[in-house]
Amino acid sequence: MKKQNLFLISCALLMVFTSCKGPQQLLKPEAKIDTLNLQLDMRLVQVYEYRAAIEKKMQKFVDVYNTESHPFKLSLNSGSITSVCNLDIMRAKFVSKKQSNLHLAYSVAGVGTFATLLATGFPVPVGWVFIPRARTTLEPKLSSDIANAGESSRVGIISGGMYRTQEKQIDMQSTKFVKYVVSIVQSVEEEYKKNKGN
Repeated sequence: MKKQNLFLISCALLMVFTSCKGPQQLLKPEAKIDTLNLQLDMRLVQVYEYRAAIEKKMQKFVDVYNTESHPFKLSLNSGSITSVCNLDIMRAKFVSKKQSNLHLAYSVAGVGTFATLLATGFPVPVGWVFIPRARTTLEPKLSSDIANAGESSRVGIISGGMYRTQEKQIDMQSTKFVKYVVSIVQSVEEEYKKNKGN
């Protein structure tokens, strides 16, 4: 019982000390944004339908955003070099039917191993399941005129792909992509409002 309490106290202290880091500032306090330019770089995306789906959904988001009341407007692929949010897609991967079949075979073998070890009384049952996923690797970065200099980090946008048509995977991935961009814009907007005292 004492060991459990000690473990729980240690976990609580670890959480307190690791969460004491202050929030990272996205924007420079003096940043002025009239229009935030969303710049898509999809040169590495080979699936034309995916590129088209992203562009269509992003344009719809920008159009809706600009009809609402916000501290700045949005533009998409304007070619501007100031007040830019670069969205570089580094990789886009979808699951083929062959990959789904292969992963199903791995999963059946893994579950079978687990069941066999469990039935024979093996002390540590081991099993595995492989579920293939569609994935987009994105590197978002704000331009240096409005943002504090810092390393950009890559983000993985993942959705289920096993036994889904490529059309369905593209729809799911492009929707998740736009939702992620919406969250970036919302974060920039919130910080911009705080900096301006609104």
